[in-house]
Amino acid sequence: MDIRGPRLKKQSDAALEFTSSMPSDGRIARQVVRVNMAHMVALVRSREVAEETASACAGFLLSVSPTTEPGAKSEDYHQQLEQEAVDSLGVGKAGFLNLGKSRNDQVASAVRMELRAAILDLWEAVLDLQTSLLKVAERHASTIIPGYTHLQRAQPVTLAHHLLAHFDALGRDAERLAQLYPRVNQSPMGAAALAGTSVPVDRDLVSGLLGFDGLVRNSMDAVSSRDFLVEAIACAATSMLDASRLAEEQILWGSKEFGFIELDDAYSASSSIMPQKKNAVVSELVRAKAGTVLGSFAAAGAILKAVPYSYNLDLQEATPHLWRAMDDATTSLRMLAGTVATMSVNADAMSAAASEDDSTAVALANYIVKTHGLSFRQAHSIVGELVRVSSEKGVPLSRIASAQMPRVSAKFGKRFSIDESTARSLLDPTNFVKAISTSGGANPRFAADELARRRKEVASSRAKLRKLGSRLRASEKRLLRATSGLAREVKTKE
Repeated sequence: MDIRGPRLKKQSDAALEFTSSMPSDGRIARQVVRVNMAHMVALVRSREVAEETASACAGFLLSVSPTTEPGAKSEDYHQQLEQEAVDSLGVGKAGFLNLGKSRNDQVASAVRMELRAAILDLWEAVLDLQTSLLKVAERHASTIIPGYTHLQRAQPVTLAHHLLAHFDALGRDAERLAQLYPRVNQSPMGAAALAGTSVPVDRDLVSGLLGFDGLVRNSMDAVSSRDFLVEAIACAATSMLDASRLAEEQILWGSKEFGFIELDDAYSASSSIMPQKKNAVVSELVRAKAGTVLGSFAAAGAILKAVPYSYNLDLQEATPHLWRAMDDATTSLRMLAGTVATMSVNADAMSAAASEDDSTAVALANYIVKTHGLSFRQAHSIVGELVRVSSEKGVPLSRIASAQMPRVSAKFGKRFSIDESTARSLLDPTNFVKAISTSGGANPRFAADELARRRKEVASSRAKLRKLGSRLRASEKRLLRATSGLAREVKTKE
C-alpha cells in the first residue's frame, strides 16, 4: 500500500526529486525513529492502540536502521519510515503509527532533537578552544607583546592578556549557546498538522520520553516556527566571527614579518612548487568558513522571512543551512583548538617588537601630569612633539626627552627637564605593564587571579554541559525501555 493514499495521482519523478528532503534527512533519521517510539508509547497508554499492534510497531522501530539511502524515491524520511513499516507489518498495524501526529510536528521535533545535540557539540568545541588558550596564557603571563589598534603597534600588553581577550569573547559564545539550548529543547509533538489533534495524546508524556524540557504551547507555533533555527545559526556565526579573528592573528603572527609564533606542522601545509613554504592552511580555512556560516545565516533568514503561518515546504529548505553552519562551526573551533595548543611562541621576538617603537609614550605624558601639574592634553602635546623629533632624527625617545624637554615644555609656560635614565625607565615596556593599576588591565600581577577566574568559568560551563548531556542520555534510556516493554508485552502473553 502506498501510504500517500489515492487523493492525487503519482507525482512525477522530477517533481519528487525536486521537493524531496531525503538528501538531508539522514541527519534526523535516528530522531524520527525516536519520535515514533514515544508517540506509540503515548497511544497505547491512552488505549488508542491495541497492545498487540503497539508491540509490533515497537518491535519494528527497535529493529529499523535509521538511514536514508541515496536515490531513495521518498518525499522525506518520515514517509520512508512509515512505508517500510507498512511493508513489513501490514497497514492494519503499521497504519496506526501516524495516528494523532503529522509529519509537521514530527519534523519540528526531530530537528530540535538533533539540534540540541549539535548545540552541545559546538559548546564543547568552544570550551576546548578556551582551554587551549588558557594553557598558552598560563605559560606566558609575563611575556610582553605589542598590543595593536588599527593593526599598528599601540601599547604593550602581555601575551596572556591578549589571549584572555579571545577567551572572554568565546565565553560569551558559550553563554549564548547555554541560553539557546532551553529554547530549542521544547516539544512540538501533539501539535499534529497545525491545530492539535482529537486523539488523546499526552503531550507531557511524549515530551519527557524525548528528553524535552517542556512544550511549545501553541500548536501553530509548534509546527511552523523556525526562529530557534535562525538563532542557532546566529550563535554559530558569532562563534565563527570570534574564531576567525583568532585565526587571522595566527596567520599574521606566523608570517616572517611578525615571527611571533610558528604553527605546528600537523596544522600546516607546504607548497606544490616552493619547497620552503609553510602555509597556515587550517587557520585560513577557519577564516573562510566564517563566511560560509554567515552565508547560511543570510540564506535561512531569507527563506523564512515571508512564510505565512503555519507549515509550508519552504521551511524544509532552511534546515540544511542549519546543519552546515553547526558542523562548520564545531569542526572549525575544534581544529583551531589544536592549532593553539600546539603552536610555538617566540617570546623573544614578541618582546623585541614591543621595544622597537614608542608604544609606551603615554607613560611619559602621565608622568608629566603627575609631576608637573600640566593637563593631560598639554602633556600629550609635549610628548607628541618629542616623538616627532625622535622619529625624524632616528634617536631613541628617552634621549630626545632628556635633551629636548626643557625647550618643548617651555611652550606651555612651565619649563622643566627629565634625565635620560628616568625617561628610559618610564618607557620600558615591562615597567609600563607593571604600572597598570586598573582591574582587568595587562599588569602581570593580575594574571594569577584572572587565569584562576577563567579556569573556574570553564569548569562551571563544562559541568553544565555534562549535566545536559547526561539528562539526554537518561531520557533516551527511558524511551528505549518503554519501547522495549511494549515489544515484549505480547510475546510474554504468548
